[in-house]
Amino acid sequence: MQTLLTISALCAWLVALPLQGGSSVGFRVVQIPDGPKTAVWYPATESAAPHAHPLIVFSHGWGGCGTQSRFLVEELARAGYIVVAPDHRDAACSVEGRRLPRIHIPESPFTAPGRWRETTYDDRRVDLQKALDWILASPDFRGSIDPARIGAMGHSLGGYSVLSLAGAWESWKDPRITAVLALSPYVKPLLRHERLQNIHVPVMYQDAQFDWGITPSLRGTSGAFAQTPAPKYYVELRGGNHFSWTNTACFGRGQGEDCIRKSANARLIVDYSVAFFDRY
Repeated sequence: MQTLLTISALCAWLVALPLQGGSSVGFRVVQIPDGPKTAVWYPATESAAPHAHPLIVFSHGWGGCGTQSRFLVEELARAGYIVVAPDHRDAACSVEGRRLPRIHIPESPFTAPGRWRETTYDDRRVDLQKALDWILASPDFRGSIDPARIGAMGHSLGGYSVLSLAGAWESWKDPRITAVLALSPYVKPLLRHERLQNIHVPVMYQDAQFDWGITPSLRGTSGAFAQTPAPKYYVELRGGNHFSWTNTACFGRGQGEDCIRKSANARLIVDYSVAFFDRY
């Protein structure tokens, strides 16, 4: 796991690609007061009719950034969702498209999940809750959001973060979260401390065949999927790897809609993700 996450930091140069939005997707970068820089995607329409959209807060992987998974968040916006994605303190790229060549030492070793506590990476909890607080109060967005329909989505360490936000760690629990999509999530600390049983919202786990650092912790009778209360879902991508949810999956395939047309796994990720959030 330590190796996978180190590679994630080194790949920041690949995920910090020029931004491209679809014709029906709006995008902006905001500086949250006393908080992180944050990306926002939203449905763009010519109609002036008011409409309350569901909201998703996204947490990136260790060494990633808020714009690391654009093909997915753009399609969620096209499907009618507003997505808010902060840059966490460990980001090695930026929602502004800049590279941040930082070297981070994990707060606690990824190879020693038993040493993780509720306070480990608590700055991520703060970021996510500040992002939610800001957008729900924002004059530009508050009238367009249905506060009863808020989901959380995260990749890798971001998956750990959103599972914790859904109640895995008691002090992280945010009652506004009504569904969680965990993309190749780092769950070993939550398994070791038997915290997944505390989640009482629908969860979908997505993982990949060749994601060797994550997949074994999700499968089987002692894995995260088995330990998570229903309703729950598990999707495993054939031939995929730990970065199948990031912009690196689109390398050589264009961006956004072009990538989805050319990559079967990108298409599956989008289809399952939208279906899950539409259901819950």
